[in-house]
Amino acid sequence: MTLIETHWSTIANSAVSKGVFRLLDESHPLDLYAGFDQDNRRVLMLVTQHPPEELPATGAVEVTVNLRSDGDYAVLFRLARTELNELFGRLCQDLIDSTRTTKRGNGAAALLQRLNRWRRLLESGRGGLSDSELRGLYGELWFLWTIAIPVHGAVNAINGWNGPLGAPQDFQLGAGLVEVKAILPGVHNVSISSAEQLEHGASSLQLAVVSLHPSEELSLPSLIANIRQELEASVGGISEFELRLAEAGYADRPEYERVQFSVDQIRFYPVGDGFPRISSSQIPSGISRLTYDLDLHQCGEYRSEYIHEHL
Repeated sequence: MTLIETHWSTIANSAVSKGVFRLLDESHPLDLYAGFDQDNRRVLMLVTQHPPEELPATGAVEVTVNLRSDGDYAVLFRLARTELNELFGRLCQDLIDSTRTTKRGNGAAALLQRLNRWRRLLESGRGGLSDSELRGLYGELWFLWTIAIPVHGAVNAINGWNGPLGAPQDFQLGAGLVEVKAILPGVHNVSISSAEQLEHGASSLQLAVVSLHPSEELSLPSLIANIRQELEASVGGISEFELRLAEAGYADRPEYERVQFSVDQIRFYPVGDGFPRISSSQIPSGISRLTYDLDLHQCGEYRSEYIHEHL
């Protein structure tokens, strides 16, 4: 049971719970309270002198601001959909943990910024991923599970998974970058989505090619469940993983059980001088977007083992 869930449980078991709030953590830089409103809904409350300039639209989580009698403001986070109670507890605990280094005057803004990421996970109605998107996600998660977490540790690996955040490469681990591509049997080309994808500046960059074979060995939801289990003991790791899954467009769906593969190998290609690629400097003005296919048959001389000591 998390810190805020412990407080909610204590309040709920008291003689009076409605309208009762308890300070969560005296060592926290923000004045955060757990409690229940008059409708007996769980609430996370921030007491601050600096209310948010703008409130988000009402969704699964309602955010309201009240002026208190002492002149401070109460920023209240409440769940609008009771079926998400368990997820709301994780969300609130993540808001608490992620703002432990936040300055008092920036508390409301920091909480709302973090909540904005959670809303993608909480809101329903998003469409499913295409088959190619599911394969790409499978490849990234396989690399995360089998290499990034064991080599770099859970928190560093999750924080380094930048593909869902729109970064040119899928991972930044230490000082190095990794771009992951998933291919099916008989495929020897990988699609490069931009000139920036194989550019790395002062960092090292490796292209990781995951060979997927249709199989009943491991489904995408099972792979995700394995990673979740790996992260359960990691403070903040599981919440960040769920957020990045949501930002990748993934939500648990029964139909994703059909996405089943086995992985026989991961090939690595350090991207350096001479590696076949198109750089930004080679693109004539007037061309706004570039994609191209890379023939792996022509890259055999660059193949190497995973070089993690420089990452």
